[in-house]
Amino acid sequence: MKTINTVILAIVCLWQGSVVADTQKPDTKILPSNDKPSQVQPAPEKAQDNTKADRNECWSAKNCTGKILNNKDAHNCKLSGGKSWRSKTTGQCSNL
Repeated sequence: MKTINTVILAIVCLWQGSVVADTQKPDTKILPSNDKPSQVQPAPEKAQDNTKADRNECWSAKNCTGKILNNKDAHNCKLSGGKSWRSKTTGQCSNL
């Protein structure tokens, strides 16, 4: 009696396993495409407008080029190695 129950249980388990496996197969027709947006973005153009500046800027290179250094006045900009300064009041770039 035990062997018959074991055989029946094994058959039921195998049948359920095959049914579950069939339901878990992905349907390739409804899968989303692998199209991803481009990782490359165009660099924003730097507009060097000498007439308007929102804040004082200390630049690491002459003619207000290079990186912006964080200094609040032209004197500290020069002491920290800045090469040019753009004032927010005049908006003009001046080499230090």
